[in-house]
Amino acid sequence: MTDSAPHLRIGRRTVNYYHIAFIAIIFFTGFTRLWRLDQPEECYFDEVYFPPAGVSILYDFDNTYAFIGRENTHPPLSKLLMAGSQALYGHKDYQGGTNNCFSEKDDPEKRFDPKFQFDPVGWRMPGALAGVGAVVFMYLLARTLFRSEIAGLASSFLLAADGLVFAHARIGTPDSLVLFFIVGTLYFLVSNRWALAGVFLGLGAATKWNVAFIVFPILLYFIWRFYVRWRESQPDRELRPAERVLLAGTALIALGAAASVPLYISEGHLSSTMLIPSGAPAALGLFVILGGLLAIASDPVLRLKPRAQVYLQAALSLPIFFIALPFAVYMATYIPMFLQGQGLEHWWYLSDSAYKFHSGLTASHGWQSEFWQWPINARPVFFWVEGGTHSKIYNLGNPLVYWMSLPALAFSLWQGVKFVRIRIEKGSRIAIWGRLGERQAALIFVFVCWLVLWLFWATNPRTLFSYHYIPAFVFAVLALGYVVHWLWNESRFDRSRQIAIVFLVAVGVTFVYFYPHLAAVDVPQWLDNQYYWFGSWR
Repeated sequence: MTDSAPHLRIGRRTVNYYHIAFIAIIFFTGFTRLWRLDQPEECYFDEVYFPPAGVSILYDFDNTYAFIGRENTHPPLSKLLMAGSQALYGHKDYQGGTNNCFSEKDDPEKRFDPKFQFDPVGWRMPGALAGVGAVVFMYLLARTLFRSEIAGLASSFLLAADGLVFAHARIGTPDSLVLFFIVGTLYFLVSNRWALAGVFLGLGAATKWNVAFIVFPILLYFIWRFYVRWRESQPDRELRPAERVLLAGTALIALGAAASVPLYISEGHLSSTMLIPSGAPAALGLFVILGGLLAIASDPVLRLKPRAQVYLQAALSLPIFFIALPFAVYMATYIPMFLQGQGLEHWWYLSDSAYKFHSGLTASHGWQSEFWQWPINARPVFFWVEGGTHSKIYNLGNPLVYWMSLPALAFSLWQGVKFVRIRIEKGSRIAIWGRLGERQAALIFVFVCWLVLWLFWATNPRTLFSYHYIPAFVFAVLALGYVVHWLWNESRFDRSRQIAIVFLVAVGVTFVYFYPHLAAVDVPQWLDNQYYWFGSWR
């Protein structure tokens, strides 16, 4: 770690200040997520889909895995967790009333039936615990990535004090679980525990497909680790013919990937029309690479060389840990469906129907937003409004976190590339030189991942909401956490530590200020009016 830990001596015992700060952050996160978790005492917003699906699993309804009639536009893991949690917390007596989870139109016989009136804490607890877990993983991720306790503590606090993350941790929908599995996958990835990263990737994809977007950070990190090991290994002339084959295959895959970019921009989403122009070169490239690897593996002398070991280990690690293992975990979440008598044909039907549903979801919505509005926190989603009061829930992000993350991302990029020089020489040759250490590589990794995961949505025609920014937001928080570390440990400015403290305190105060509108707390009219800083926030 780059920063030494200050200690407090209490009698004969020495206490690490950083440990105290981490415990305080987790206590703050847990308290804010779990306190008043039962409010409101009814299903609201998209809770009308997911908790009833959990009840359907619990009672093994005939239409549990029907695409029409139950929530099967997303994979089953979040609903399985809600089913278990609702079974654990049990029913709630609504005294002849209803929790509004089952609609009068689709399930009139269940709407008021006490058998189906579960405690709201049950269906919200998985997301609330995932919200706490995401903050823990954010601390571990930032600390590992930047080798800094301060970066870890700052990043975890910034995530804990964000309104969008907070609101989604207290509603019975999959998005808090999505965040948990994304940050967990990234932590296990950068700590080189790839089996656990693969498990978390599979669990995340079994919650919501947009977790698959972090395949890009996985590939980027994998390429960097491969390059480092390749540079450290001894070159060997006997390997050069096989290396030329591997290079040719890699070039074909890169060609296929490059061809997919303009096609994705024009289509706005992944489609079958992209398979031939982008898939054909990539498939040929994989075939060529396989030939080069077989040439190395079949030669008893070549395969023992250090650089050959790098090639062979990379060729095994990527498909095993980040394709086969996640897919096996993903399919395991469908075991309850298979036990109900459904087969792979029905699994394919659900998957195909879900893809068509999401790719064709273009109907306008009152709270939809454009991708460019997300980083500036311009359009939150109102989840719940209680008539006759000023009690509301909306997923407004913490303005300070969002707005300051943009210069933080720019600063992180500059810190990453400031030791790299590029020059165009005669003959159109490009010369690149300089130093790119682990810290600089980590900062470039953070910026590029944020940019790609954000711009991925730029041409997507489907109806979008602010919570689609969550995967990219993880990297925005990491950049801001790094800036706090830089102010604390590396800045030459006077009072830079005081600036970092003031900023973090201001973030906390801003969270407390907006808390009533994030957690359904009724407030006076005059205070309610103060929350709408911009017209788009109404």
